Parts: sequence; C-alpha cells; structure tokens
Amino acid sequence: MFDARLRTLLGTTPGAATYAQYLTLVRNPSAAESTDVDYKGKQYERKPEWQAELAKDVAALANASGGTLILGLQEDRATSVPVRANPEPLTDQLRKNYREALVWRLDPLVECDIHFIPEDPSAPSPQGMVVISVPPSARGPHAVMGLKDARDHTLRFPYRNDNNTAYMNLTQVKRAIAASISLAAGRQGILMANHEAIATDSRSRPGPRMALTLVPDLPGAFPIDSATFHAFRRELAQAEMPFYGRDVFLSFGVGPRRFIASTGESRSRHVAHFHGDGSAAWATEGPLVGAFGGGDEALPNLAQSWHSDHVVMNVLAILQYLTRHSATRAGASGTATARLTLSVGNSRACGLASDRGSTAHMVFSSTEQQLAAGQTGLLLGAADDASLLVQAAASLLADCYQRFGVVEAEQLTHDGKINLPGWGRRFHDMISAWAKREGVDIQTNP
Repeated sequence: MFDARLRTLLGTTPGAATYAQYLTLVRNPSAAESTDVDYKGKQYERKPEWQAELAKDVAALANASGGTLILGLQEDRATSVPVRANPEPLTDQLRKNYREALVWRLDPLVECDIHFIPEDPSAPSPQGMVVISVPPSARGPHAVMGLKDARDHTLRFPYRNDNNTAYMNLTQVKRAIAASISLAAGRQGILMANHEAIATDSRSRPGPRMALTLVPDLPGAFPIDSATFHAFRRELAQAEMPFYGRDVFLSFGVGPRRFIASTGESRSRHVAHFHGDGSAAWATEGPLVGAFGGGDEALPNLAQSWHSDHVVMNVLAILQYLTRHSATRAGASGTATARLTLSVGNSRACGLASDRGSTAHMVFSSTEQQLAAGQTGLLLGAADDASLLVQAAASLLADCYQRFGVVEAEQLTHDGKINLPGWGRRFHDMISAWAKREGVDIQTNP
C-alpha cells in the first residue's frame, strides 16, 4: 500500500486523520521525508510558477511508487524531519485551482485525491493542511508539460528518488512506456476475461442481467486457501449490503484462483466472483420495468425498459463492495478499471426509463439496446471515500447510458454528489439515508 508508513504513523488513512494527528509527525524521526512522503511548508500558490511545481511533485510520486504530499508541514533541510506546522486558508477555490492545474500541466492526468485537514473544523474560514494522496500509476509515465509555461509543450518526466525529485533520461522514459503498455494490455485482458466469466455464469437467472467488474491496475493479492475461504464465507453470510439488506449470498464455492458467492446454488439473483489478485465481478438480475413510450398516441404502448434509479443504486452498492474487496482483502491501492454491461440476452431490446416527478414509468431514451456497456477508471480510495465512489459511478454510468442516447445518469453529479431531484420520489428517503451514512453531499436544487 503506497501510504502504509503514513497510515501507521497517523493511525488512520491520510484523508481521515485530524489536524492533531498530523501534528504527531512533528519532530518524529520515523516521519522523515522520503520516497513516499513529501513535505511543503507553504501552499503552491505562494510561488510564481506554482502550477508546474505542483504538477512536478504529483507526477514524481506517481511515476515512482506513489506517496503523499503534505502542504503545511515544514521539514528540517538537514534531517528531512518535519519541525513545525504552518496552517493556511482552505477554500473551495484552492481545491479547484489545484485540480485545474493538474489537468492543464500533466500528460496523462494523474488520478489523485486532495484532502483538506482543518485546524478547527467549525471555523467559518478554516485554516489547516492540504494533503494530496498520489497512488502509484499504471498509466504512466506522467509528464509535466512546460518547464515554466505549458505553451512551450516541453515534456519532462519526474520521479521521486529518495527525498529528492529527479528527471528520467530517454532510456528510462522508453522503459517506462514499454512497461506501462504491457501492463495495461495485460490488465485489460483480465478485465474482459473476468467480465465474460461473470456475465455467462450459469448460476445466474436467465434473462436481463447487469454485470459489473473491477480490476486494480496494479494487482493486489490475497490467499485462496481453506482458512481464508471459511472467513470469507462467514463475512459474506453475515454482511448487510446497502440497498440489498441481508442474505444476499447464501451459497459459496471455489473456482480457479477465485471465491464464488451466489444467492443459491442455481438460478440466483446475485452471483459474484472474488479473485486472488483483487479483481472482482458481480452479476445481478436486470431491474426491468414496464414503461410507457413517448409519441402522440392516446394510450402509448408499454415497453420493457431498464429502470434508471434501480440501475444507479445497483451500481453504487456493487461498486462500493468490489472496491472494498480489492483494497481491503487484497491490499491493492492506486487506480482500477471498472466495466458495466446491461444485457437482455435473447429478449427484446430495452430502453431506459425513469419515474422522476410521476407515478408512471416513462421511457426517456431515444435508443433501444440489446447490450449496453460502459467503462471507467477510478481510485481505489473510493473504498473509504464515498464521494470518490459517486464520481466513479457517475463516469461509469455516463459511458453506459450514452449507448441509449442519454448523456449521463442524472441521479449523480460528476463531482461526487447525490442529485436528489434526479431521483423518483419513492427513492428519496432511501438514497438520502445512504448518502448521510456515507458522508456524501446531497444536491437539492435541479
């Protein structure tokens, strides 16, 4: 895990730690700056060429083994140990500026998470530290565009070398590119094979089926043995899943380098595969409804359609569980790739329906699909941060829904919020309760 040392020192994840916990790093020799931790006494905007500096430091960690940038702790130059805190203002504009700078100055973009650690969370204008978690990347090498001005299109490839930042030479860049291409091809092959296996598993009920597969870009590992299997079976049998409740999995088995769970021994509503490398896949019965189509007819025809609210809830519940499997059981960290399919098999092609603002289901897609697929990248930090989970689900659903001629799932926002007006009224209490429990913001204005 790329932030294992910092988690040990803080006693929790970097994003969940308090300001007081970060102060325990001060004058602690075990917290010395190294390949996995980089301290900055001041925020980047204090420097005239701050965008390039921020991009360089983020890319350097991503191109190595990942790590954490902590803005607001000043280290001793001789020992690299943090010696004092320097809290500075924390604003939404600051976060926005940092994200825009990374988009503008990195190629390809590094997936990272920006945490604010306020000194006094109740203060109207909080001050504190900025903590940027940068996982190792399987999509590198990442380059900083422009040494001083992005418009000169110069590319430099930084990497973390002990407690310093160095730049790759041509040979190192070539090796990094070749390794990245080979890794990406291998993981994509695993993603497609795992997805095909879950989508065609004979334990599932025949007919419309939703399948979601997650593959960490850098594999984790957990043992496939008798002790782990019995612990795994007990855990799943006792688990209460969001939106599903208890008794989701009651039958358990083993396949090649994987555990298999299902609702029953055959014709199951839910079937899941949990692989030893941290990959996981889950298929569930298609949430179809009879929906009225558009048109000028006095009594429009009833059509079978995917119910959008049900699809979104399924994706949130399943994606949350699969990321936790990958990050917790297998110890994977960094980025992952998720794939979603909505398939109706030999049934008639389906549209996409909603009951927002009405008691009747209405088809709101202009296209019918036999098979709709979507794919996205995400941070495995979504296992702990539900706002990241919502962002990933929004991206995944948008890629899938566009096959129906619908631009995105209106129930979620791409900045990680629940858009309550986008849900049917009968789902408001359920999704609001989930959001409150997971700490996800709810947007109430259309």
